[in-house]
Amino acid sequence: MDKGPTAPAAATGRQCVTGFLRSMALYVEARGRLLQIEAQETGVRVSSLAAHVVITLASIIIGWMLAAPAVVWMIAEKSGWHWTHVALCGGGVHLITGVLLLIALKARLKRLQFFEETFNQFRRDREWLASTTND
Repeated sequence: MDKGPTAPAAATGRQCVTGFLRSMALYVEARGRLLQIEAQETGVRVSSLAAHVVITLASIIIGWMLAAPAVVWMIAEKSGWHWTHVALCGGGVHLITGVLLLIALKARLKRLQFFEETFNQFRRDREWLASTTND
């Protein structure tokens, strides 16, 4: 009657499983730390970008609201146009500028990448796993 594996064989198997679990725990911990570091970097980048957008928009809107009526009046006086025509032309210029700035913002947001190193590490891990299973 076979009573199962001998004691040394069972201990070796248990050590292999323990070693594997320890390696997995270290791997998960390392990836978690990397994710945490990149999440902090991402938070700083996003909050910095958001603050920049808010301050820029507030400055532009307040400045425009203060200067636009005076500029419209001065141009209307000098050119002899009615103030409504000058205001419409100024509004068109502002709309075109706003669309161009929106396109630039969209391009900047496309280039903005989050968690780059985490994704690179996961890609390397997949490549390594694929190469080891093929051997």
